Amino acid sequence: MVTVGIDIGGRSHAVARCRDGNLNADREIVRVTQDRLGFDLLDTWLDRQGEPVDLVVMESSGHYWMPLASHLRRRGVPVAVVNPLAAKYFARSRLARTKSDPADARSLAEMAMRDAPDATRDPLAGVELRQAARFAMTLVEEQARVSQRLLRLIDLGFPELGEVFDDPTCRTAREVLRIAPTARSATRRRTATLANANSAPGHRRLGTAKAERIQAAAAGSIAVPELDAEAAFEIGLLLDQHDLLERQIEAADRHMASLLDSELARRLQTIPGVGPSTAAVLISEIGDITRFDDFDQLLAYAGVHPAERSSGRKGASPETAWHMSKAGNTHLRAAAYRMALVGTQHNPVIAAHYARKRAAGKSKMNALGHCMRKALAIVWGVWRNGTDFDPGHGVEA
Repeated sequence: MVTVGIDIGGRSHAVARCRDGNLNADREIVRVTQDRLGFDLLDTWLDRQGEPVDLVVMESSGHYWMPLASHLRRRGVPVAVVNPLAAKYFARSRLARTKSDPADARSLAEMAMRDAPDATRDPLAGVELRQAARFAMTLVEEQARVSQRLLRLIDLGFPELGEVFDDPTCRTAREVLRIAPTARSATRRRTATLANANSAPGHRRLGTAKAERIQAAAAGSIAVPELDAEAAFEIGLLLDQHDLLERQIEAADRHMASLLDSELARRLQTIPGVGPSTAAVLISEIGDITRFDDFDQLLAYAGVHPAERSSGRKGASPETAWHMSKAGNTHLRAAAYRMALVGTQHNPVIAAHYARKRAAGKSKMNALGHCMRKALAIVWGVWRNGTDFDPGHGVEA
């Protein structure tokens, strides 16, 4: 029996071997580059082993493992891609004192010999959907960052806009900002001009009543006059960025829809606030949901579970002692946040949950955190029960 461990690097990899049932890997290390020459060298080295390689183990380090794993799978070599944390804790269990590429490769070869990680599942299965989903969520995150920058500039140039709009970055508010990016400019605009904001076909115009409220608020604004011109300039550019990202997100959603053809994808999209991109993230990141024995395991995998942060007097209050862990899958957590944010407006179950938490005195972000848990509870129920979303049924873990 021969097992091989490969420590993945950006430009080169360290390869070690463990054989004949030994628990310790050979000292010999082979280095192969991340190119065709390096892959050919690895093929030659594997062929010289004298017997078939039973298992190759590597870590899922970024994206660098994919070309090599794909190459080995095409050659018929069994490949298992393990979580870097699993490899780390295995090395600790062996009391490893050295942290280097050769040492890590030997540790992986020994892990392959002792634990025999599962190599029956193709590590690249669903990689296209996962890549597309993560790219789409990256666009959403970039748009969220643009919205945060907009909010900062609104606080400087037109803080009273929040009195008229619960979300000063919503579509109607953005159209108002195109006409009047600052409080000073709003006072100079005609009321009729502001009232026609967002009057494009298929959208609801601002209206005279709200236009008058905006101008009244602008007349007594506490905006910083020294930043009026600069805030107006930056807001215009950020609005253009926001609209570009909006179009790119729509294109990514259409592309995602072309990749989703399963009954599960259709069922998940019956949940209000779950579009093709979010459904793709849920499917590609969760994988087989039956691998989680209970809902708490899914929460921990997403990093949405509460973690206590208290020591001595710090965190003495129950309200501040517990925080969201954020120690799990960042992509799944981003999808849960998007579901929660959209759900407060369009999902009756999440909207009611958000209202209860706010009424209990929770801050907006704290209430959203609870809604992220509720969003994953809905996904758990729909997925595990094999049923469409039912707003009349309280979905609980």
